[in-house]
Amino acid sequence: MTISDIVGDVVQILLNETSKLVALGFEQTTLFLRVVGIDDMGVWVAHPNYIVVKVNDPEGKPLPLEKQLHERVDANFLIRWDQIATIVHFPGREGYDFPSPFEKHIGFVVPSSTGDEASSEPVA
Repeated sequence: MTISDIVGDVVQILLNETSKLVALGFEQTTLFLRVVGIDDMGVWVAHPNYIVVKVNDPEGKPLPLEKQLHERVDANFLIRWDQIATIVHFPGREGYDFPSPFEKHIGFVVPSSTGDEASSEPVA
């Protein structure tokens, strides 16, 4: 097996620590994620329903909190090799395909619409 064999599969990634990834929804050191690519920098994973917030009007002026727009988009992001402790792969295991191999959430906890704290409900 080589690392390229995990592209397209759901894997379990154990992180060294999460502090640098909290803004993306990482609050746990282990998550099940769908791998979309591998390169010299690290592992690219799917981040479905990532929230993008429009905070400025067309002239670049800040919008008040109640007028800010939250849009959910599909995104991919990189987990750098130095952030990864280990990766668990489940080759040929039926039912371990995206989106729900272990009846656990695959994805991330996203910030709440108020921006105060992360939501306790993950987004897939």
